[in-house]
Amino acid sequence: MLKLRTKEVEKISKVLNFEKCYGLVPVVVQSIENKEVLMQAFMSKEAVVKTLTTGKMHYFSRSRNRIWKKGEESGNEQIVEKFYIDCDDDCILFQVRQIGNTCHTGSKTCFEQDEIFTLNDLYQVINERKSQKDKNSYTYKLLKNKKKIFEKIREESEELIEASEKKGKKDIVWEACDLLYHTLVLLAKENITFSEMNDELWRRHSNKRKKLKK
Repeated sequence: MLKLRTKEVEKISKVLNFEKCYGLVPVVVQSIENKEVLMQAFMSKEAVVKTLTTGKMHYFSRSRNRIWKKGEESGNEQIVEKFYIDCDDDCILFQVRQIGNTCHTGSKTCFEQDEIFTLNDLYQVINERKSQKDKNSYTYKLLKNKKKIFEKIREESEELIEASEKKGKKDIVWEACDLLYHTLVLLAKENITFSEMNDELWRRHSNKRKKLKK
């Protein structure tokens, strides 16, 4: 969670141009995990201050003419991780950790898209099983037994290699998905987030690009 001191936030709010949009700035909200665009809304100066000092997204509702906190009724909060001000100082991009669904319709995002199930979605399900502590859940049983997770990763790795050596594409995809699932279970067990993985991948990519430029 990103939380700033009031003095820091006041300096940031002075940079923003609220005049172009009659006292508001548009904000774009993006998932920190997979960079999916979740929603678009508006903020007043007070909403910006509340957002950056509390670490939770606050918006200005033009229809209700008041500030509201995301999830104040549904519980589907948005935790601030990063933010970027655009080149004209009149729009903000927030990267957040979304709790539950974003849209009031129950959808992951306010923008209608073709339904897909990503690795990030799978990781969220695994973490849900972790928090629910359902003793009948295979995932929860694995999370309680680190040695078993190791065994499954070794087993699935061997099966993926065998599929690649002796079988076809369909079997390779199947075994790769099994391996990815058990790898994600290990990450959840170790409390490693997708954003940490993304940061490491970006660090490696950036270092590689720097070396190529030399």
